[in-house]
Amino acid sequence: MHKIKRKNILSTSTDAKQIPEMELYFPKFSKKLEKQLSQEEICIQCHGCCMYVTVPLDPPEDEDTIQMYIWYLYHRNIEIYLDLYNQWQILMKTPCENLLPSGYCAIYENRPKICKEYDPQNCSRTGKDYKVLFKTPEEFLKYLSKRKIKK
Repeated sequence: MHKIKRKNILSTSTDAKQIPEMELYFPKFSKKLEKQLSQEEICIQCHGCCMYVTVPLDPPEDEDTIQMYIWYLYHRNIEIYLDLYNQWQILMKTPCENLLPSGYCAIYENRPKICKEYDPQNCSRTGKDYKVLFKTPEEFLKYLSKRKIKK
């Protein structure tokens, strides 16, 4: 029988928890400057929408769903929020592979439809786009407890 060496792919040691969360940054421009900049110039300086992915979620109405969302929130660079239209969303902070250091898109001419149809007026840099944001399972559970959503 061969002895297999076990590799520690993931560690729960304190060293593993020292890796910082990725923070999203959306620059704010003065109204005067924003009027002077083209939409392309604004997007190149911001490119915040290229730094994350959001996907709609079902409302947390049963124990299995709640447990799934808790599991999501145990992962680094994952947040859950309730948007302004009462839609639950998962936010995965992960930059697009095609974003160049300059802020330009490496595949601009062939970018996906969602990128082409994105309206910069709806950009997160223009204001808060969620009602409630959860970065930890504790925040999520506290919210559910206050709302008396069964878990």
